Amino acid sequence: MTKRVRLRKELSRQRAALLTSWNLSLAPLSERALYADPADQASSDFGHDLAIQVRTRVIVRLKRIEHALRLVQTKHYGRCRRCRKAIPYARLAVQPDTRFCISCLQFMESER
Repeated sequence: MTKRVRLRKELSRQRAALLTSWNLSLAPLSERALYADPADQASSDFGHDLAIQVRTRVIVRLKRIEHALRLVQTKHYGRCRRCRKAIPYARLAVQPDTRFCISCLQFMESER
């Protein structure tokens, strides 16, 4: 099995795992409850906000995986989006949806 095939299978596995967890949390978020006690209200609001953040992160991650699955069919998969150099297989094996090599990622983080 080639490295590219292994990476495609890993991306598919990650997508399936996220979709499974997403299906478990597809129930609509309940409306925010109103509590007389400010501590209870704060706790309820925090839980609601956290649920929204988790869903947002799942959607972002799924989009990245879907994009990587499309790219794996092309010659552009495994290339850094910034410097266009090949991303080492060891990095792709750890995070197959990565878009940047370590050098560019470190540079971009230092720029922040």
